[in-house]
Amino acid sequence: MKDVVAPQTQIVWDVGNKAMDDKGEADASKLTDDDWKKIIDAGDAVSRRLKALAGADHLKAAQSGVKIQSEGNPGAWGAADVQKAIDADPKEFKVQAMKLAAALDATVTAAKARNAQSLQDNANQIDSICEDCHKQYWYPNLK
Repeated sequence: MKDVVAPQTQIVWDVGNKAMDDKGEADASKLTDDDWKKIIDAGDAVSRRLKALAGADHLKAAQSGVKIQSEGNPGAWGAADVQKAIDADPKEFKVQAMKLAAALDATVTAAKARNAQSLQDNANQIDSICEDCHKQYWYPNLK
């Protein structure tokens, strides 16, 4: 997640956020050809990675000895805690991965069509899906 999903999704959000006018309305003219390409490439990369996660026989939160973000902070879950949550319901984790992949696929479609409103709508959906999954598998104490 931290090497592909998080940084590439951040690109989708950061570049996509440029497609707003001063009133916060979607405005495709704010994005360059390169911006649209960045969104498409990043969205495709994340979607492929999520589909691979959803198809994996066994999901691993982190390599042995590797700490995840926030691990060690008071109340934060570590990799072992996240692994237990995934192992308790791997099917649901895979469902969440596919929901996020579908939202990214829709974002890529919006970017290819240069539809700024659809891009914004899908970016908001991505954020919501990420948050729901994080609450279940990464920081459930903050529900």
